[in-house]
Amino acid sequence: MLKRELSDWPGGVESVWPLLDAGSLRALRTGIPPDSQALRISSELEEAELAGSAFVGNAMVLLRAIAERGESLRITSNGTLSLASVARMRAAMTWPDMEATEQFRDGTKYRERDLWELHLLRRMVQEAGLIDRGARSFELTARGSRILDEGNRGALQALMFQVFFWHMDVSLFVGWLARRVPGRWPQNDIAVVLWALAGMANDWQSADTLAVLCTDPEDTVPHGYRGRPAMLFVSRVLVPLCWFGVMEWREMQEMFDVRRWRKTGLFDRLLSFNVRLADSRPGGH
Repeated sequence: MLKRELSDWPGGVESVWPLLDAGSLRALRTGIPPDSQALRISSELEEAELAGSAFVGNAMVLLRAIAERGESLRITSNGTLSLASVARMRAAMTWPDMEATEQFRDGTKYRERDLWELHLLRRMVQEAGLIDRGARSFELTARGSRILDEGNRGALQALMFQVFFWHMDVSLFVGWLARRVPGRWPQNDIAVVLWALAGMANDWQSADTLAVLCTDPEDTVPHGYRGRPAMLFVSRVLVPLCWFGVMEWREMQEMFDVRRWRKTGLFDRLLSFNVRLADSRPGGH
């Protein structure tokens, strides 16, 4: 397990990337799950372990609604959920940290694309091959039908995790402030970022500290965010990981309500690493 003395300000910490053996770093950067030899994403998870995964819980809501006979979710000519279907999904789904946003939205009809979290989820489920677009509604694929069977929540978590971080451009979907900021930082190196978080996020840390510890010190942050990479790190890494149930946050009252982040027990159950440190010690978590 990696250990490093930390301060409350990123000026006192350095990226842990140089601790990785060059071959392991390359393997993490080039390997794509489920074929990666350096990172394994487990599907062998109990349903109770996934209670904190908003992505899994809400994906099940969407899949069950599509499976219902006579109550199919209608779609528009553009292949997005209709206004009525969006309203139905809003009422049925729960997204952590979105309570205030939902109150602001209350009483207004929205298109799917106006609700970034619902639009993202629907795209993830479709990208995962769980649903297909029909003439007037979405339909379950054979894989989607199997996911609804009992005991397949772990497979759904693993599949969506792979789709989200390796097959989608997160910058187009996540958050409202940092959405569409040019560049995929730090998503292109997400496997190395996850390895660093596995060792550095055991205790409560600020987003500033984690952004420095867990990203490539030589990679350029998109213009406009070079002095504050933590904002993008929160939007593109920490919040999505919270919605997968593998990270959590809390407000630190003594620190003027600054959030601190750490991994949950599910993190190490979902992710395991086969890497070596630069001094030839095993560096897996």
